[in-house]
Amino acid sequence: MLKAVIFDLDHTLFDRHGTLTALVPLLRRTFAVNPALSDAEVARIWCTADDHWVYDGWNYIFAYLCENGVFVTPPAYDDYRSFVFRAFAGTAVPFDFVLPMLRGFKKEGLLVALITNGQHALQYAKLNLTGLRYVFDEILVSGDFGVEKPDKELFLIACEKLGIAPAEAVYVGDNRKNDVDGAKGAGMRAVWLSATNAAQTGKYEPDAVISDLRLLPEALARLQ
Repeated sequence: MLKAVIFDLDHTLFDRHGTLTALVPLLRRTFAVNPALSDAEVARIWCTADDHWVYDGWNYIFAYLCENGVFVTPPAYDDYRSFVFRAFAGTAVPFDFVLPMLRGFKKEGLLVALITNGQHALQYAKLNLTGLRYVFDEILVSGDFGVEKPDKELFLIACEKLGIAPAEAVYVGDNRKNDVDGAKGAGMRAVWLSATNAAQTGKYEPDAVISDLRLLPEALARLQ
């Protein structure tokens, strides 16, 4: 019996493309961005890079921006990386359907929780910005526990806090290794949100695959 739905945060519960698009003006104010490119063109390049290399590292995304003429004079990578950390702490664009969906799950009697890799301050900033912080029954940020996904320990801690067995939970995330493999290794079922163009493989096969988070209620109904 399904008792809990546990979520990843980044690339799963808020609009990454919308967030990057909203950050383009700040990118211009911070670095020498090519004035021949419109904000929409910069956003398209940035989102394309994020889709393809988000799981490989921000250095790959940065290299793509440089190769595609986003910067007149490319900044140092460390300066770009610091900018992204600061920017994500101040901007996160929510999907308008996520909060009602999570509340709907809770109304159905399901527990709703979050497991996210990252540091406490940054991940909680995103939750505050998206209005999602107080909908969850439990929130686990890896930086608070000294262990991160895909280590099964973080998933087992979540189940213990929720008072359920791993087999009674479904984990939902976009990363085959961190999310699907981590959850399956802990004895949970897993729904893979295949929402980027990045090539991914994993040790375990997901129990369901969706291309849009709005399809999750249907996928969960099939897993009941």
